Amino acid sequence: MVVPAVQIEAEYLNRYEVRDNALHLIINLRAIQQPVKQAVSTPQLTSQATSQVPKFIVIPRLFYDVQLYRCDIEGRACSPVGQGSVYRGEVNWLAIPCDTIPCNREVELPIVLGKDLIDKLVRIVESGKRPAFQVAFSSDPYTIPVPHAIASVPLPNANANVAAMLDLIIPAQPVRGNLSSMPQFIALSSDDVKNILNSVKYFERVKVEVEVRLPETTEGLPKPLVDAVNTLRNAQEYLRNLDFARAIEACRNALYDVTDKVDDKNVIKTDVRKAILDKYEDHAGSVYKTVLEKLEVIIRNTLGIMSKFIHESGRVQFNPGINDATYLCRQVIEIINYLVELSRGR
Repeated sequence: MVVPAVQIEAEYLNRYEVRDNALHLIINLRAIQQPVKQAVSTPQLTSQATSQVPKFIVIPRLFYDVQLYRCDIEGRACSPVGQGSVYRGEVNWLAIPCDTIPCNREVELPIVLGKDLIDKLVRIVESGKRPAFQVAFSSDPYTIPVPHAIASVPLPNANANVAAMLDLIIPAQPVRGNLSSMPQFIALSSDDVKNILNSVKYFERVKVEVEVRLPETTEGLPKPLVDAVNTLRNAQEYLRNLDFARAIEACRNALYDVTDKVDDKNVIKTDVRKAILDKYEDHAGSVYKTVLEKLEVIIRNTLGIMSKFIHESGRVQFNPGINDATYLCRQVIEIINYLVELSRGR
C-alpha cells in the first residue's frame, strides 16, 4: 500500500545568534514529499487529497546531535574532539509552511554553551585551528513506531482541510554546512569564537585582572610608569581578541618601559627608583632599596618565562594559551601596580 511520506533536508545559512547562554545555529529546513511503500492499518487519504499541496507540515518531535571537530584553517581536514556528542537537543511541534515547494522555513538549533564546550572552543583557537560542528537529525530513540509528520491538506471543492499522517524520512547525512570541501561541517572562524565568548561574558575575569586593577589615574607618576600602564591597557585588547602571544608581548613591553639594560641585566629605571626612594627616609629607605633589588630579580625571571613564548624579535616561539597570558600579565600588573603605589609613598 502506498503511503505519503516526507523527507527532511537542512542547510546552515551561515548565520547564528548568541543569547541565553546558547549558540543558535540558523538553518533552512526543507520538507520534501515523496511516496514510500509501507503496509499500514490507518485510514489513507484519497487520491484527490494526496494530489493537493499541503498548507503546512508539522513535525511533532525532532532530535539533533551536535559533534565538535577541530579543522585546519583551510578547511581541508577535520578531526573529532572527544567522543560522542557535545550537545543533544530537540525541536517540538515544528510547523513548516508550504507557500513554496518544497515546504521550507528557517529554524534555530540552540547549542547550550556550557563551561566545558567553551573551554574546548578556546583551546581549538589557541592551537591555530578552527572549530566546526556536525549536526545530525534523529528521531526519538524511545519511540518504536516509524517517525511521522502531519500535513494539513485542503480538500478539493471544499473550504476545509484534512490532517494527513506522513512517514518522516530522516536522512543519514548531517546538516549541510559552510565548508565547500567538506559540506558536512559548520565551521566557525576565530572572529566567530571571539563574538561568542564576548556574548557570554567569557572575558569578565580577564577584564578584572587587566583593567580594573590598573591605576585609575597616572597623574604625578614618572613617565616610565605612565607608559607601562598605557601599554598594559593595550594588552587587555589583545586578550579580548584571543591574541595571547601579542598580549604577552605587550605585557613584556610594559616591563621594558620601567627597566634599563645594565651589564646585560634589566634593572628599574633611575627616575622610577628615585621617585620611590625619595618618598622614604632612614630605615624605610634602606628597606625599599633592598625591595627594589629583589623586585628586579622577579622582573628578570618573568621576562625569562615570556621569552619561552615570544622571541625578542616578536616571533612566536610557542603558542601561549589563555592561562599563560593571564598569569604572566597578572604578574606584570602586580609589579607595575606595586611600583605605582610605592612612587606615591603609600
